[in-house]
Amino acid sequence: MSPSPFLLPPLPLSASEDKWGSFGMPEFQATALVSNLCGMLQVSARADLFWQTGLLQEARSSSAIEGIRATLDEILEAHAGRAVPVERQDDVQDVVNYSEALQTGLEEIGRGRPLTLSLVRALHAQLLQGARGARKTPGQWRQRQVYIGAPGAGPHAASFVPPDPVHVLPLLENWEQFLQRKDLNPLIQAAVMHAQFEMIHPFLDGNGRMGRILIALLFLDKKVLTRPCFLMSAFFLHHQKTYYELLGNVSKHGDWRAWIEFFLKAVAEQSRDTIALFMNMNRLYDESGEAFCASTRSSHALSVLDCLFQKPLFTLPDLQKQLSGRKLSHQSLVNILNRLEQSGHIERIAPGRGRTPALWRFRALMALLA
Repeated sequence: MSPSPFLLPPLPLSASEDKWGSFGMPEFQATALVSNLCGMLQVSARADLFWQTGLLQEARSSSAIEGIRATLDEILEAHAGRAVPVERQDDVQDVVNYSEALQTGLEEIGRGRPLTLSLVRALHAQLLQGARGARKTPGQWRQRQVYIGAPGAGPHAASFVPPDPVHVLPLLENWEQFLQRKDLNPLIQAAVMHAQFEMIHPFLDGNGRMGRILIALLFLDKKVLTRPCFLMSAFFLHHQKTYYELLGNVSKHGDWRAWIEFFLKAVAEQSRDTIALFMNMNRLYDESGEAFCASTRSSHALSVLDCLFQKPLFTLPDLQKQLSGRKLSHQSLVNILNRLEQSGHIERIAPGRGRTPALWRFRALMALLA
């Protein structure tokens, strides 16, 4: 006989019903560090240059938690339209889909769209399109029972049995109402939101990745940050065993407190790491700006540098498209790239063949992000 589905309680919709209480110093530290990061981003004219590479790093880390692995080079090459080896196509496509779904979600929230079930379904469809999960009803709530456990182990060995499909929509509607609460610290709200979504397990595939996308969307929706430069999956990947264990303990023992404390620790550490990375990228930008100007002697050197910070693996057509609003001829851009290559700032990692343009890499930024 298969184990019974988990009877998941709905989330509290008022402070009087909350199950977790206050968190003292961990909550204070996490909130303070996020505020410091937010302040840095607000006064920086360059913050928008850096967030694109941050999204790719988030896509890599979140996908790796599920055993889906791709290098930053592979992801950027795919974005640049380069062919991916057949044996790597599934993993790379999954990670590319993640980065695109995350970017779409952040853009929708940035335009004022609320974080609703309809948006979740749309992003899930984008996450799974054309990838391994394409047959797992992308964008549709599951209509059958699923079992979580080791691959091929069967229902009897399941480590967790999500709620019966008949309860999925009511639980999701409660979850959506919980997101509208304004009396909670958004950091705690995000921790609870993520755990509840994983326990509902509303899709046949992609629940973990979708749940981590939702953390970034909620942070932006709740104005935790005004720019999407802060992402959580690197911490969860580095502490993967604890991440799964504490999520599991919420369903097994109702232990919300340990999970939320872990989440707050993740927020604090990722804030510190993001501040350090942002400072290093600022330093690299300043150093590279001087070097690019000296090497190229072009008034367009900093415009090219801006493009490379947004897309450190690139082709000549990529740059032409990014710089389309500037009075820069094709030959002038070729000359700039040749001088940057000669001075060692960029390198050609794949020659052009036929209609396939050469592929270039901004070495210093790729090394910093490795």
